[in-house]
Amino acid sequence: MNVSELLLKEISNFADYVQSRKKLLGLSNLALSQKTGVSDGEISKIITKKRKSVSLHSFYNIAVNTGDTIKNVQDAVYTHRSLELKKKYKLEKRTNFGLFMREEFEGENTFEIIQARTGIEKQRLIDIYFNTGAPEPYEFLLIEKAVGKEPGEMMKAYIEKYPVRKSKK
Repeated sequence: MNVSELLLKEISNFADYVQSRKKLLGLSNLALSQKTGVSDGEISKIITKKRKSVSLHSFYNIAVNTGDTIKNVQDAVYTHRSLELKKKYKLEKRTNFGLFMREEFEGENTFEIIQARTGIEKQRLIDIYFNTGAPEPYEFLLIEKAVGKEPGEMMKAYIEKYPVRKSKK
């Protein structure tokens, strides 16, 4: 599958997942919104597949606030995407000073090591780290795995520290 096809499949899978959570809990869009903190408009867009991607905040809040685990929603949404880390990778060549800094001060979770382990394209990771890009849930799950965290562990901390800002009407 190409990237566009994967994205469409993930949007569809997430819509199905949200529908299944609604049905299991016997909730309307409004009731699901109140339970999860995700707006009813956003829930409607998810269910009708009007989103361009799966939002990290919606992914996390719908799963956790309906009593599910991140692992379950991950398995439901990312059926066609490998979330395995790269076993063999080559880091960019560094000078002696660069090697010294990585070994003595940067540690195991440098940008370049995370990029190599996850297989996330360098420019995409630059956009997430330094520009206006927002991580997709699968990227976040890969990064969590790369730094030795459980699925959803870092996601929880991130969502709590940087919640979706409600626009003033």
